[in-house]
Amino acid sequence: MNYSLSLQAKRRFDMKFAFLIAAHNDPVQLKRLIECLPRQAVFIVHIDAKSDLQAFTSIISDSRVYFIEDRTDVMWGSIGVVEAQMKMIRQALEIHRQSPIDYLMMLSGLDYPLWSNERIDAFFQEQKGRELIVTLCMEGQGELTKLYREHRPFNYKSWRYGTLKSKFRVSLRKLFYAIGIRKSLHFKAGGREYVLHKGSMNWAISPSLASLALSYWDNNPEYVRYFHDGFAPDETFIHTLTAHSPFASKAIVKEGRFKDQQDITPLHFIDYTHGTKVFTEEDFDMLMDSGKMFCRKVMTGASDKLLDMIDDYRSTHGR
Repeated sequence: MNYSLSLQAKRRFDMKFAFLIAAHNDPVQLKRLIECLPRQAVFIVHIDAKSDLQAFTSIISDSRVYFIEDRTDVMWGSIGVVEAQMKMIRQALEIHRQSPIDYLMMLSGLDYPLWSNERIDAFFQEQKGRELIVTLCMEGQGELTKLYREHRPFNYKSWRYGTLKSKFRVSLRKLFYAIGIRKSLHFKAGGREYVLHKGSMNWAISPSLASLALSYWDNNPEYVRYFHDGFAPDETFIHTLTAHSPFASKAIVKEGRFKDQQDITPLHFIDYTHGTKVFTEEDFDMLMDSGKMFCRKVMTGASDKLLDMIDDYRSTHGR
């Protein structure tokens, strides 16, 4: 048995989590991630429609795990990421109606916790009532706004990078921007005005905020349409809504100019220096010094020794 399961049997945890996990590869790593997280949690898993679902379900058999059946073909930085999130939120809220959940937490299959489950539980007990999602207003963000003012037609299409169709899509985006066809950072939807806000795709939110987001997805086509051809809507869709709702007072509101991605990622440590770094045992001290709850990314084979070291640390460092 995984060490974390035996330890958890001896401890009492007060918080109930629904971990929403987006994955497309490495089923072995996903299994390890699920097994090391709080035993009383539920796991809502979306496997990219391009991936073989059987590769995951054949090794993960757990009554706490719900695999999304109606899967989305996810393209990075597209509205498809939000669509997959909404499918997971819908499933989590159905569970919540039967067995109350305190927080829905968004993860990827290549994440791993750096804190013990006891420390995670204690942290969320202290934070209860807050929304662990960052909102940063995009007005006045200088060159960063260019990405968000570009129309990205056909961004949701599963056209592989480097193909003629993909190159056509990129050319169209550049053409629109060059001739002045640009997205405004201000938009109207459902009779309300909004200003674009940015954050991280990794968040931990209450069922109430999740329910509001799902309601907008289902019932406010004007709101959804704004993000449909926008850049990385998984980092703006819920965040903009949060900033224009009563939940803003409970969220992590960042002011001033954008500094770096780590500044708007409240729970995760991610090294963006050269793409997204795959962590190994050489990164152990850096990860532990980060103060973050999770890291990304780790992969079977490359990160095995690191994960063993993290497991040992988590087993001996409770709160």
